[in-house]
Amino acid sequence: MDNNMAILIYLQGYSRALLILIFITIAHPAYSASYVPQSDQSIVASWTVPQPAEQPKVFIAQLISDASKPGLASRYYGRASALLKPLLLADPNDLELQFYSATVLQHYHEFDQAQQLLLEILQLQPDHVAAWLMKANIHMVQGDLVAAKQACLQVLGQGSLLLSTACVLEVNAEQGQVAQSYQQLKRVVNMAGDIPREQHVWLKQILADLAQRQQLPEQALEHLSDFPLAQAPVSYLALWADIHLEQQQGNIVLDKLGPIVLASDSFDDALLLRLALAEQAGNSASNLDKQVWQQRLSQRIEIRLQRNDTAHAADIARYYLDIAPDAIKALHWAKINWQQAKLGPDKRILKRAMAAQADLKSSTQA
Repeated sequence: MDNNMAILIYLQGYSRALLILIFITIAHPAYSASYVPQSDQSIVASWTVPQPAEQPKVFIAQLISDASKPGLASRYYGRASALLKPLLLADPNDLELQFYSATVLQHYHEFDQAQQLLLEILQLQPDHVAAWLMKANIHMVQGDLVAAKQACLQVLGQGSLLLSTACVLEVNAEQGQVAQSYQQLKRVVNMAGDIPREQHVWLKQILADLAQRQQLPEQALEHLSDFPLAQAPVSYLALWADIHLEQQQGNIVLDKLGPIVLASDSFDDALLLRLALAEQAGNSASNLDKQVWQQRLSQRIEIRLQRNDTAHAADIARYYLDIAPDAIKALHWAKINWQQAKLGPDKRILKRAMAAQADLKSSTQA
């Protein structure tokens, strides 16, 4: 696979610390124009319809790249997966198809299968930078920080100093070196000069996350101020919302994030959760009829529960911690999430759920 075409697919914690960002450069992405009704009464349903490219692999790359945008992940990853199956059956040794397949598997938390594909890719193409970065991220998400750092250093061996350094520093932060990693990464980014926009977004997102962990909200928001929110991926928006929520600025989240989510094809669980939290913070007992986002989130959680959707375990656990408190259910889903992901936010969710369970036991025994 051409590393100039697939520059970077780097998981930053998917719907947690940071999320999936996919950087695939396509010379001429083509999309059909969306019809905008003149009246809300004429809208039954709406969604963005990607225009298939002449080359199937280019179209798959388009789908995966755009899946990071609000409201598109579920449909676009599903369609990419469906397109990949017959192509891989016809040509199972195509490294580009294997890489796209690993990306889809990663999204659905099929980490072991994704790692197996990445291993096969790297055995045949050891200089595949994006594969090394994805491998590093999966190791990091699963808590194997030693293996994650080793994969990061392999990127350095391929001459990608900026990407390797950022990768290593992100792992170091997970090992507790947050302040040091933050200062080092700031220097690296300042010295990098002109870099592709997608990589710049990714680096700024890491910096914002590291600043937030140090209780530096102004610096965190400054890192996120270079790019319009309306053009940002879900991970970027979730992080931006978390920073404002920690500052008790729920109204800003509702005012700026709400219209972006309403304009998207469907609602992302991570963004629904942030909007529900913002709405909850502003609601009084006499204003319960305006819990629009909380109601939408409750409906979404009910669907997740019916499907036993473990891929959204973190969001479900937080729902039962913060929106509809239920210590037993919160701990159940926090444990499921911990089996899949062991980043800092996952540990905090588990600790909160365990504390809620302990409080429940204390109150029942009193």
